[in-house]
Amino acid sequence: MDRSEAESTLNKVSFDSQLQEGYQGIRLIMRAILRGKNVPIHDISKITGIPVPAVSAARRELEKRKFLVRSGGATLTDAGLDMLSLIGICDQEVPRFKAPYEVPDVMLDQIAKFDELGEGRPDPDYSLDQSHAISTTCFRRAMYFHENDAIEGRDIAILGDDDLTSLAIMIYSQEYGLNIKSLNIFDIDQRILNFIESISKKFDVEINLYEIDLIQELQDSYKGRYDVIISDPPYTVEGLTRFAAIGAQMAKEYVGAIAFLSYPNLGPVGNSVFFRNISEIGFSPKELIPGFNEYIGAQMHAGISNIGRFFISGENIDVAEMYSGGIYTRHRGDWD
Repeated sequence: MDRSEAESTLNKVSFDSQLQEGYQGIRLIMRAILRGKNVPIHDISKITGIPVPAVSAARRELEKRKFLVRSGGATLTDAGLDMLSLIGICDQEVPRFKAPYEVPDVMLDQIAKFDELGEGRPDPDYSLDQSHAISTTCFRRAMYFHENDAIEGRDIAILGDDDLTSLAIMIYSQEYGLNIKSLNIFDIDQRILNFIESISKKFDVEINLYEIDLIQELQDSYKGRYDVIISDPPYTVEGLTRFAAIGAQMAKEYVGAIAFLSYPNLGPVGNSVFFRNISEIGFSPKELIPGFNEYIGAQMHAGISNIGRFFISGENIDVAEMYSGGIYTRHRGDWD
C-alpha cells in the first residue's frame, strides 16, 4: 500500500462513520491516539475538537478495520501504526504547549468562598440545556473578563446564569476593589434568579434580575443598554445564534459592546453556519479559546466548551426574527 491508497482508506473510514471532518478528522483522531496511548474517548474529543458521538462512530469503523483496539482506552494496532506511517506521521516525543489561562493558586480562597456560597444552588434543568461549569472555570472567566476591560465601570448583561458566573464576578471584584457599574442577569429559570438574589446581598454591587424567555421578542427597555454581554447559550446552532442576536440588540448603540460567547465543538457545517450567522449581526471575533470551559456533565461535548471574545459593532441591525423557534438540544437541527 502506498500513501495514496492509505489516504483513500482513511477517507473511506470517514465516509462510513459519517464524519463531517472527513479524512482530516480521521487523521486527527488517530494522531491523538498515537500521542496519548490508551486514550479515553472523551480525551480524544477534547484533543481533536470533534464531538464525542462523532469520535465514537469513527472509532467503531477503525476497530472494524483492525486499526485500533480498546484496552483501557483506544490504542493503535500495528496496522494502525503502519497506516499513519504511510501518511507521514510517526511516534515522536515532541514537547507540547502548556494550557494557557491557568487560574493561579492565589485564587483558591476565592474559589472556596464561591463553593461555600454556591451550596444549595438549583440542580440543572436539562430541558434548558443547563450544565454547571466547575468553580475554576467561573474564576477563569472572571479573570479573563477583567483582563479584557469588561468589569470596571461596565454595564454587564449575563444571558443565562446557571453557572453562577455572576457570583464569581462579584467575589473577584470585591477582592480587588473593582467597581462594576451594574450587573444584570437575564434567565428563564426563576430558581436561579432567586438564588442569585439571596447571595447578592453579601456584595456591594448594583444587581438587577430579570425573568425572561429569550425566544420571545426583546422588549425595548432592554435594548441598547449594555456594554458587556456574557452568555453560555444552548448548544445548538439555533440557540447560539438566538442568544447572540439578543446580545446584539442589548449592545449600546454607536458605542458597541464586548461579548463573551461560549460555544461547543460543532461539526464543520454547523460551525460555519454559526460563525456566518453571528458575523451578519455584527460580531467581530477578537480571540477564540478552545476548551476554556469545563463542566460537571455535558458528556456529549466531553465536559468542555470554547469561549469567544467578540466586538459587537453597535450598528442598528434587525435581528428580531433570527431563530425565534426551537433553540434547545431537544430541538437539535441538522447542522449540530
